[in-house]
Amino acid sequence: MKTLRATLVPLAAFALIWLAMPGASFVPKGYLSTPQARAAHQQRWGEPWTSLNVSAGILQRIREPIITPIRGIQPVFRVAQSWHLYRDGPRPIRRMEVWVDTALVYRTGDPEYDWRESVFRNRRIRPMAESLVVRKKARNRLGIGRLIVQLATQDFPDASRVEIRSVWARRGKTPAVHHSMTATGPDWALEDSP
Repeated sequence: MKTLRATLVPLAAFALIWLAMPGASFVPKGYLSTPQARAAHQQRWGEPWTSLNVSAGILQRIREPIITPIRGIQPVFRVAQSWHLYRDGPRPIRRMEVWVDTALVYRTGDPEYDWRESVFRNRRIRPMAESLVVRKKARNRLGIGRLIVQLATQDFPDASRVEIRSVWARRGKTPAVHHSMTATGPDWALEDSP
């Protein structure tokens, strides 16, 4: 029994090291294995390929056949690991904007456009406003949208149109409207904009 345990413990440790190696699962098969791939890498990243980059591809080609049969048992024992910490860089900046007619009255985190900010920053309303910005078809979008339209028609009685925009941008890039909702008077029915 001691001999079996002495054999199985190092094998299990070896398997777990190969399964949970940080970053190795993101290296695609055949990474920098051809001269064309190395030239494309240098053109994209502006740096020459190194033996470290090539060895990462070789490591992945060796690792893949070893972990393929073991990967199926991970969910059973709940030992799957994922190493996604900062993998894709910073998240896009997402902001909600409220436009009344052609005037911007509210933008998330902008002190210049802070109409009803205390409402949108309220701890009970803020998660709904954030989900409205993040998901185009958020379940609560109509409820929070009706609230925004109701507040806008109270504060701007001459308004004929209210638009709620979800504006996304990567850091250093120009913001663009990802999705929006529009309500026009006199019935003020909300409609998703394309």
